[in-house]
Amino acid sequence: PNKTLEYVDWINEKGNVVGRIEKIFAHQHGILHPAGHVFVFDSKKRLILQYRSSTKRIYPQKWDTSVGGHIHAGGGILNNTQREAWEELGINVPLHYLGKALAEGKETNRTGTYYHREIIHYFYAQLSAKTKIKTNEEFENIAFVELEKMPAFIRTHPFTHSFLVGWKKFGKKLLSLQKGGMH
Repeated sequence: PNKTLEYVDWINEKGNVVGRIEKIFAHQHGILHPAGHVFVFDSKKRLILQYRSSTKRIYPQKWDTSVGGHIHAGGGILNNTQREAWEELGINVPLHYLGKALAEGKETNRTGTYYHREIIHYFYAQLSAKTKIKTNEEFENIAFVELEKMPAFIRTHPFTHSFLVGWKKFGKKLLSLQKGGMH
């Protein structure tokens, strides 16, 4: 009740904006909207994963991408995703675009049923040894996982649908980038 309403762009299948709606309304009714996620690697080239807080309305207590969030209505994809990186991990580093994917799914939990219809824009970022990440109330834990160990980690831990869509589409590319030397 005390939270400020968050608005997102209502988009069509091509990604064109057709309106503006409140974020929770989009999830309650399965309305397509954009999001941005970042696979962040530490200086040892391990993937940083966040374990979502038990207080999160959508996908509580599941592992997720290092950074993920909705694109605010009227906001640019890159700028909003960089804002999320700052808010969630306290990092301000270059983001490298991987591509986009349609994520559709449904989740029913203690707070209701939510429909996910997002076009998610995925990025990756490489941290230097000097870069420190901060903790945040949005997640309860973080993990640093070597990419070669990700298939086993995914099999043995609960993950968000958004992460799994991005991993399925870009996991091999991330492994290739890692072996070839990330930026």
